[in-house]
Amino acid sequence: MEQVNKKGLITGLSCYIIWGLLPLFWALLHHIAPMSVLAHRIIWSAVFMSFVAIGMNYTQFKIDCHHLRANISQIVLLVLAAILIAFNWGIYIWAVANNRVMDTSFGYYINPLLNVVLGVFIFKERLSTIQWCSVGLATLGILFLTFQLGTIPDIALELAFTFGLYGVVKKKLVIHPFTSIAFEAWLITPFALAYTLYIDPSSWASFQYDTYTALLFMISGLTTSAPLVLFSYGARLLPLNLLGFLQYVSPTIALMLAIFYFGESFDTNKLIAFSFIWAALAMYTTSNRTK
Repeated sequence: MEQVNKKGLITGLSCYIIWGLLPLFWALLHHIAPMSVLAHRIIWSAVFMSFVAIGMNYTQFKIDCHHLRANISQIVLLVLAAILIAFNWGIYIWAVANNRVMDTSFGYYINPLLNVVLGVFIFKERLSTIQWCSVGLATLGILFLTFQLGTIPDIALELAFTFGLYGVVKKKLVIHPFTSIAFEAWLITPFALAYTLYIDPSSWASFQYDTYTALLFMISGLTTSAPLVLFSYGARLLPLNLLGFLQYVSPTIALMLAIFYFGESFDTNKLIAFSFIWAALAMYTTSNRTK
């Protein structure tokens, strides 16, 4: 059992570390328009996920395909998931390109608490008093930041909502995660190809004249697929409370990068707003452990 837990911890932690370090990778593509970066991320994710879904688990892939043919509602959910993850990826890439890495960190700190709220309204889940208080604290943090900045923290909320709703849709899908992710990428790949062929065809020129950029485009598919595979294995081997705790590694790394690498401002107002979120997360995590 200890060996299994150790393997799960390594794969789960590796997944969140990769996600946390992704701003460094997307920053390497600062010379490319964010929409073109997104398009190539989708295209190359579709390529890599084809190997993952079909090559690594072909028997399960066939079972899932039969299930999809028999359940149109599942296909509709796949389309919704593809749209939501495309928006999420695009917002994230745009944020990094525009020096708003700290906003992405804020968004993914908010996300677990938003998931709690979505669970209440969509799945009719019940919260304890402490859990409602944690949601209230997070709301105060968002309102404080909104008041101090004079504008809603749009990037953070957009990332949290798109990923939160994506999680809701994924919870209703009953196919293997690898199959689901592959189909999501395949569904939006035609739009990504159309963008790179008709709106910004210059991005393909890098495969002839700029090997560095071409490699980054291809690696973007790997940086998307690899952590998803690691997460899938980690989720199977780790208890949910430990997996839930590990998810804070990613936004913490992003916050450190925003301050110490990208040089973004972390003033008193942001510290107070983040403190509300951290307190809310601590309160919610503690409430789960005491159940």
